[in-house]
Amino acid sequence: MSAFSGNITPDSFSGAIFAVEGIRDACTVLNGPTGCKFYHSAISESQFQRDIGRDPLIFRSEFHFGMPRVPATYLDGNDYVFSGREKLERLLRMAAGEGHGLIAVINSPGAALIGDDLSGFLERTVQGTPCFALETAGFSGNFGAGFQRALASAMDVLKGPVAARRAGTVNLLGLGIYRRYYEGDRHALKRLLALCGVDVLAFPGAGDDAASFARLGQAALNVAVYPEYGAYLADKLRAEYGAPALVLEEGPPVGFDACEGFLRQVCAALDADPAPALEQIERARARAYRFLARFTGISGFPKGALFSVKAEASTAYALTKWLSSYLGMIPQAISLNDEGESPFVPRLKSYLDSINRCGALTSSVISSPCHLLFADANTIAALRLEGQRFCGIEIAMPSLSYIDVTEKSLLGEQGALFLLEQVLNGLRYVLT
Repeated sequence: MSAFSGNITPDSFSGAIFAVEGIRDACTVLNGPTGCKFYHSAISESQFQRDIGRDPLIFRSEFHFGMPRVPATYLDGNDYVFSGREKLERLLRMAAGEGHGLIAVINSPGAALIGDDLSGFLERTVQGTPCFALETAGFSGNFGAGFQRALASAMDVLKGPVAARRAGTVNLLGLGIYRRYYEGDRHALKRLLALCGVDVLAFPGAGDDAASFARLGQAALNVAVYPEYGAYLADKLRAEYGAPALVLEEGPPVGFDACEGFLRQVCAALDADPAPALEQIERARARAYRFLARFTGISGFPKGALFSVKAEASTAYALTKWLSSYLGMIPQAISLNDEGESPFVPRLKSYLDSINRCGALTSSVISSPCHLLFADANTIAALRLEGQRFCGIEIAMPSLSYIDVTEKSLLGEQGALFLLEQVLNGLRYVLT
């Protein structure tokens, strides 16, 4: 039996909500009971703040419950029997007057069984604001499916007029606010590509506003940074606008090698020069060497240290390969999030087989002793309950509520240095 609670893993319902909440000026109207609201509202606001003062009296409407995000219809027993139409139309009238760039109504799984005509409610109540309804986010499908379905619906209602593609431009797909350090990752990738003369037009679902969706069709290339959350969107944009879709061969740019691979692959597709950005990576490598040489000379580590990972397949592949090949660490256990088909599952299996660690994929991250665990906070907390001495490094949501004042990233060369910092300090904790 798994030691961590499977129901904590976000599903397609959460994916759809966080996708819309990742659009800066969008409003997610949740048609469901209050219990479906609070987690999504709290996480959205903590990741992507709208209310600086956090004064609950500002949000005194019957639908907000003192929270600035995800107003909900608070469905009860009578609504499930007789329809929640009255509450939903009142909420929509309120949302329509708030100046949002997009309004999306998302049914909770239970509310989807009522059969209310959400699109009809929107048509009658909301005029002048782009809007769409998701009658169901997928009934326990995976996070990526709900995330991409909601963003695809947003693309349909927010698309701009057909325009010529702009040379040297990309859309970066698959990032979102339900990612640890997503804001720093945005800036890291945009900065590196700018050094190559490549302009990022949009990060749909990762902090851009609704107006940015009208630019999606102008990009010369659509890059699925995380294929589990962006490959479908890249294919959709290719079908509608003709721009090529690119899935990164080395996975998301976690670590120096994957970061170099990301830049070379994107620049090759756009006929751009990666040299200036590659120079930045070399400087980061030189800085990393200084600290690694001293730490290894004193302790012998990180070579030979045991690590475990819980993540989607693309991240697990890139991180495992970097930690093993660059730092000489040994993968002890790897647990993959259920995100459906991913091209990185067979690649990860092949790589683990090449280093004689194929058993890591069948080992439990909870019961397998390790020095470092790269995972979400819930998994880290579960391993702590086992009484093991290890260091947990957060690479995914949910978090342990550490307040990040300084911007951090997991991607790019600065992300590699940040992860190395976590590794070295984590090993110091474990070894003392």
